[in-house]
Amino acid sequence: MSILSVNAMQIERKFPEDIKRGKLTTTALAQLVIDGKLRVDSPALRIFNEDNSISTIASVDVRNIVINYVENEIGEIVRIWILTAEEARQPLPKKN
Repeated sequence: MSILSVNAMQIERKFPEDIKRGKLTTTALAQLVIDGKLRVDSPALRIFNEDNSISTIASVDVRNIVINYVENEIGEIVRIWILTAEEARQPLPKKN
């Protein structure tokens, strides 16, 4: 494990208040399936891996992993955070 990875794991990530949680699977065509439903991603989609580095949808090949995500006003997915096991155990932040 690199020093960068160790440092990234020590940083507590802050998630926005409008965050949602789900289980992500990607398809062979780099499509997003969240909680069993095919979802549309925004052209501005950012995917943050467990080390908080940005990944492209084409490089993410996952099956049923826990994520936090944010939608824009028309329902497109704009941000995804692939959660560590510890983050997945934490409850979502309470909305005001």
